Amino acid sequence: MLKTIRALLIVVGMAFTSVASAQLVDTGRLFFGTGVSSNEMSNTDSAIGWQLFGGYGFGEVAKNVHFDAEVGYMDSGSMDRPGQSSVTANGLWAAGVGRFLLTSNIELLARLGMDFGDDDGLLGGVGAGLLLTKNIKLRFEFVKRDHVDSWQFNLVFYP
Repeated sequence: MLKTIRALLIVVGMAFTSVASAQLVDTGRLFFGTGVSSNEMSNTDSAIGWQLFGGYGFGEVAKNVHFDAEVGYMDSGSMDRPGQSSVTANGLWAAGVGRFLLTSNIELLARLGMDFGDDDGLLGGVGAGLLLTKNIKLRFEFVKRDHVDSWQFNLVFYP
């Protein structure tokens, strides 16, 4: 598992570095995040999981509306099924995220994307963010995948 995460981080880092060095990407628009989640499938107990992600902010597309692209890895934790073996749903995902700024430091967000891991298929979510400083944001989201429902609390860092 840790080898997979390290490999993912190396590949994402190399991709961002390569693209940025080719001057196709404004590196000031890159961001990274991590968080914890409470995950549940039907007929299971909830489990605590985690996620890592990175993204690129495309900027304002309409008044107070911003669009980002994100890629990440999620580990759902081990969800117990009473009387059966536990279930996990881990893997890579990618999503487009629309953000609507209510104030200069509070935003609503919605996401739509694909999960490429154990819960392969569409994912969608809604949430809110709070910009604490110029470089740090807290986000609280509900993300629904084909089989896993996830309440997430994330820390986002803008270098």
